Amino acid sequence: MVILKIVYIDRLLEYIRLQLSCFMLISGIMAGPVSIDQLKKEFADFLKQKMYRNTQERFLVLEQIALLDRHFSADELYIYINAKGTRISRATIYSTLDLLTKCGILMKHRFQGESAHFELSSRKPNHDHLICVECGHIIEFNVEQMNSIENEVCSQFDFTPMKHSLQIFGVCKDINTCQYNK
Repeated sequence: MVILKIVYIDRLLEYIRLQLSCFMLISGIMAGPVSIDQLKKEFADFLKQKMYRNTQERFLVLEQIALLDRHFSADELYIYINAKGTRISRATIYSTLDLLTKCGILMKHRFQGESAHFELSSRKPNHDHLICVECGHIIEFNVEQMNSIENEVCSQFDFTPMKHSLQIFGVCKDINTCQYNK
């Protein structure tokens, strides 16, 4: 009975890995050009300055993140990397994501109280999000007036802006025909 459950769980995990890999490839997850060398240098400098160990696994995680062109959770990244045959522990993924966020390479978001999602800071700086509460679809947008509002509000309160994050929660126009509604 126990062996049957283990075999079933292993098959289920393999199926999820394959589905996620196929989804990422079909969805056009592969990103446009991002200077991986610049990201590595920035990360190496941060690790050295803060006296963290400079490990091969951390840089492998960074390389895989540079290939993604969407928001991702730590668990999605874990499955994505391990589905490619590379074995990296979940703890290494979480700790590396934390370091990359502290370093400023990643932005961390919480959409609807879900687990944290991440994205490269350099890919789309100063953008905002529309989040459908029904299907979970996320639309990224950038409106120039937001920067003006940010500067005006900060000036009013004698505050120096560094970055902002706006999340607007709503529903897609027609949830019944929404292509993202599963």
